[in-house]
Amino acid sequence: MSQYNLLIEMGLGSEINEKFKSIPDQTMLSPSAIAKMLNVHKETVRRWCREGKLPAYNWGGKYVICASDFKKFMELSKNLGPAQKQVINI
Repeated sequence: MSQYNLLIEMGLGSEINEKFKSIPDQTMLSPSAIAKMLNVHKETVRRWCREGKLPAYNWGGKYVICASDFKKFMELSKNLGPAQKQVINI
C-alpha cells in the first residue's frame, strides 16, 4: 500500500482546494492552463511532465494532462502535517 493510500485509509489524507475540485475529471488540460492556475511558468509544468511527476500524454511534443491526474498530483504535492508524517514513518 502506498503512503498516500495509507493516509487516505486512516482519514489523514489532504484535501485539495475547491478551485481544483470543481474541474471535471475528464477535462484535458494544457501546461499553459495549469501554469495559469498555479501561477508558475508553463515550462515548469512541462518539466514536471517530462520528469514523470505530473502524468501527461505527449503528442508531437505537446503535453496534455487529464484533470484527474492533475488533481491527484495536487493532493500528493501538499505538505504533510505532523500526524501525517508520523503515520508514514511507522
